[in-house]
Amino acid sequence: MNPRRHFLHALAATPLIASGLLAGCTKAAPSITEEGFMVFNMPMTLRFANESPAAITATVNAAAGIVEPLYRSIHPWKPSDLTRLNTALATDGHGTATPAIIDLINISRTLFDATDGAFDPTIGALIGAWGFHNSHVDESHPLPSDAFLDAWLQNAPSMNDVTVDGFTVTTRNRRVQFDFNGCAEGYAGHLVIKAAEDAGIRNCLFDTGGDLFMIGQAGDKPWHLAIENPLKRGVLASINLSGKTAANGHQSLNSSGNYEHRFIYKGEAYSHIINPKTARPVRRVAGSTVWANHFAISDGATKGVMMLKPEQLPAMIQKLGLNGILFMEENGALWMNERMAHTAQLIQPIAGLTGTHLIPA
Repeated sequence: MNPRRHFLHALAATPLIASGLLAGCTKAAPSITEEGFMVFNMPMTLRFANESPAAITATVNAAAGIVEPLYRSIHPWKPSDLTRLNTALATDGHGTATPAIIDLINISRTLFDATDGAFDPTIGALIGAWGFHNSHVDESHPLPSDAFLDAWLQNAPSMNDVTVDGFTVTTRNRRVQFDFNGCAEGYAGHLVIKAAEDAGIRNCLFDTGGDLFMIGQAGDKPWHLAIENPLKRGVLASINLSGKTAANGHQSLNSSGNYEHRFIYKGEAYSHIINPKTARPVRRVAGSTVWANHFAISDGATKGVMMLKPEQLPAMIQKLGLNGILFMEENGALWMNERMAHTAQLIQPIAGLTGTHLIPA
C-alpha cells in the first residue's frame, strides 16, 4: 500500500534495529523504546519516550490490529470493502460503505476543495490504466495511449459526482472508482496515535517509513527528524517537532515523491502520482513534505504540493491549516513557505541544489 519509503526519518545518536533509523537523544538520555510490526512486508515502527511497558504493549497491539485490517479493507484492486463499493458504483450508481471509507471520503472532499481538484481519489480506474494497480508496478510496461487519456478527460469523474447519505454513497458518474492510497497512511496514523492516547501514552512517534506522526516529545526535547533529498539520497534538512507545542498535541511530517514506486518505459520514468487535470503522471516536482497538526489532511496535502503551482499553494496552506510545506523540483530548485524556512535547518552542502525560493505569501 505504501509507495513511500525512507523519505522522512528520525535522527539520533543510538541506532535502533527494527528500521535502521535513529531515535532522538537528550542531555539526560530518555528511556526510548522501539517496537515494530510488518504490514504487507512494510515495516511500521513505534517509538516511545519514558512510557510504561504495559502501555507500550497495549499500543503496539492496538496499532497492529488497526493498520493491516484497514489496508485490507481499502485495497484498491484486491477483493476488499473498497472494491465491492467500486463495483456497486459502476453497476448501480450507489453502494454501501464502511465507516472507514466514509471517513476517507470526507477527508478527501476537504482535500479536493482545498487543492482545486488536484487531490481526487475518484480516479482509481485511471491509476489502474497506468499500471499501478499491480504488485509489480516497477516493471516496465506500455503506457495508455494519448487517445485513451484525452477521451478520459472528456468525461472524467470527480468528487463533485459523489454524494453521501449515512453509509450510502451515490455517484452520477459511473466512472467513479475510489483509490484512497493518497491519504490512507495519514488516516492510519490518526487511528494509531488515538489508540496510543487511549492507552495513556504521552510521548510517541509512529513511523510508517514515509510519514511520521507524533505526540509529546523524545524526553525533554522535541523529536529530531530528517527530510531526505529526493534527488540524491542524503539528509536535506532537519526539523525539531514537539506535540507539546501543538494546539491539539499532534504533529505530523508527511512526504510524497516520484523517486520510488514508478516504472521506466523507453528510458523515461513515470510516477505513481497521477494529476487528474491532465490524466498523466506529475512532472516538475521530485518530492514534497508537509508539516501539520492533523494527520490525514497533511498526508493528502503532499499530493497537492506535487501538482499545484507555487502561486497556488498559499491558498491551500490557509484552507487546510498547514504549518509548513517544502518541495524540490527535478532541476534541484528548493521551495519552502516562510514558517518551514524558519523552522527547518538545511544541511550544507546540498548536492544538486540550484536555489532556494520562498513560496509567495
